[in-house]
Amino acid sequence: MIALKDTKNERVKEARVPVTKSGTVVYQFTDIPPGSYAIAVFHDANGDKELNTNFAGIPKELYGFSNDARGAFGPPNIADQLFKVDKSIALSITLK
Repeated sequence: MIALKDTKNERVKEARVPVTKSGTVVYQFTDIPPGSYAIAVFHDANGDKELNTNFAGIPKELYGFSNDARGAFGPPNIADQLFKVDKSIALSITLK
């Protein structure tokens, strides 16, 4: 599951993309106006379209954010995830 978010942390676009045997996913959002954006992604291992967590709220599925941003207790601040779009760009996000 991949979500493209704006500076207000609101979803602009999202996609559900199958993972290959290599564990690598390549996806391209199209028709994105210039601006600042963030990406949140998680591996929906059980196919329920939700990021599953344990009783303490800690994710049980792999997840990641643009700029490989990390939060101390919860998701990282949107400002730490933002990147500029003014032409075609490529990002790499490591899931943890």
